[in-house]
Amino acid sequence: MNKREDYFRISKNGNIHTLSDRIPFKWKELMIFTSASFIFLILFFGWFVGLFIAILTLICYTFYRFASWIYYSELKIDEKSGKLTRLKKILDRTQKTELICDKFDPNRFQYTELTRSGKTKFLMNYRTHKNNELLILKNKADKERIEKYITEKITVYNNV
Repeated sequence: MNKREDYFRISKNGNIHTLSDRIPFKWKELMIFTSASFIFLILFFGWFVGLFIAILTLICYTFYRFASWIYYSELKIDEKSGKLTRLKKILDRTQKTELICDKFDPNRFQYTELTRSGKTKFLMNYRTHKNNELLILKNKADKERIEKYITEKITVYNNV
């Protein structure tokens, strides 16, 4: 099973469920965005200014997408042991491993509503003795999708 979204992925490998915030690096998307912005900027600002801004946009957007593809985090939920672990990764190599809890409980997830720039997002938290901020979800549909997946698909066997 592997569900792919734009900015997070849910997958299952044996007893381990993985939620990853790695944004895929797509060359087609990069070319379409930069071509459209190039044409719009030249028409709006003229040749010299439009070309300069389009090149800056191309460089910055490419750097942003490449950086978000390189540096990402994963949440691993092990059904057998009941452990919830957060991994910080750079180019598929684990840089930091943080054990969030030994006994996973899906009822400990909380979603805090964030409003920024007129858009409502949700911060996914897992409450233990401290507040563990895990993911930022872009809309209510994604929040509901993750809630549904966690409650329906994840069954922890070692939750005594």
